[in-house]
Parts: sequence; structure tokens; C-alpha cells
Amino acid sequence: MINIESEILTQSVRSPFVQPVLLEMAISALSYKAHTLEEFHRLAGFVSKRTTKLVLEHLLVRGIGRVSRFGYSFSRADRIRVALLAILSGNDIERVSNFLSWQDFEAFASALLNISGYATECNLHFSKPTRMQIDVLGFNHDSGLAIVIDCKHWKRNHLSAISLYATKQVQRTSYLLIHRRMISCAVPVVLTLHPVDTQLVDGVPVVPVSRFSSFIQDIPFYLDDDEIESISLNNKPNKNSV
Repeated sequence: MINIESEILTQSVRSPFVQPVLLEMAISALSYKAHTLEEFHRLAGFVSKRTTKLVLEHLLVRGIGRVSRFGYSFSRADRIRVALLAILSGNDIERVSNFLSWQDFEAFASALLNISGYATECNLHFSKPTRMQIDVLGFNHDSGLAIVIDCKHWKRNHLSAISLYATKQVQRTSYLLIHRRMISCAVPVVLTLHPVDTQLVDGVPVVPVSRFSSFIQDIPFYLDDDEIESISLNNKPNKNSV
């Protein structure tokens, strides 16, 4: 079981200490396109190249990014990992979030689902029976289980707002089953960048991305215990339908 939060905070004897603000600054330089040390230094806005080298080493020893003869390159998932590392190191959530896009967040969720054996799709659009969009869909062909994700990652919302998101996600999930008949059971999820105190809102899991991998692994246990909202094709969307 992968715990992203503990994984990215794991210290290495080879890894130098890096000030939290430097991790935040580094996010703007992270790109799938390979950058030389000089280019990374300029994009991040670091004062010295020594600092640039220290930050890159700090990331690479944690398995974040890759280096080749063309330079340093980072995936969308890497951008989220660095953002989480920056936040968990003490940087302001809202400020860090300004460096990230929806595509970054969705790509990270998709990658974690792939690791756990789910085929994924992002930004699904449907027009019937009503117009809707699903941020990330994970589907396990063996079990017929789908995880239907709504990414709400920038704001610290009140419980009333999260409850509204949860209700809408249940509706989207029920409509999804009309279009995807191969899904036998679907679980609506609200995924956040920041830690949340509330784990279930109206039966819908509200999961911080740092805990998402563990959540995926534990879904069968949640379903067995009837703890979370689940929707099947032959039932209306209500709690404990499976």
C-alpha cells in the first residue's frame, strides 16, 4: 500500500535540506520538456545555481523527475508530488495551488488509479440525460467497479459547500451508469489537494490526494462494511445500494 504523504516526506542521507519556499519556487520550472540546469535555474528564479543543483538533487533522490543527456524533465504527476511536498513542508496551500493546473491534478489521480489496476479516462462529457462532466473515471475491468472523481483542490471549503459537491457527484455517477453499462458498481469521490477533517459527507468519501492511493486499496473493505455511497445500474443513487 502506497502512502504518498509519507513517501514524499521520507528523508534520504543523500538529500540536502531545502528551504520550503524553494520547493514552491521550483514548481514553475517543472516541465515534461527537458530543461538544462541553466534553463531550470532561470524558470525557477533561484538566486544561485548552487541552490538550483541542491533542489534538483532533493527531488531526484525522492524519485521525482528524471535526468537525461537533454536535461531535467518532470511529468504532471511529478508537479503534484512537488506541490504536496511544498505544502507538507509548510508553504501556503493557496499560493502553491497557483502553480498547478487541473490537468496536473487529474493526471496524478489517473496515475495512482493505473498503478492499482484501473483503466482511466479524464474530462468525460455527456449531454444526456443532462449536461455533465466527470473529471476522472477509474474502471476495474475484473471487478466492474468504477471510481468517479470530482477534483476540488484549491479552496478550503465549508462543510455546506463540500456537501453540495458530494450531492452533485452522486448525480453524475448515477448518470454515468446509463452511458457505461459495463460498470456494475460505482463509487463517487471528491478528491482534494489539501487535508480535510471530514472523511464522509452524505456517504461520499472526501479524500485528500496524499491519501488517495491508500483509499483505492481500501475500497473493497469500505464497500463490505457499507460505509460509503455506492451506485449500481439497477438501483437509484442512495446510500449502501451495493
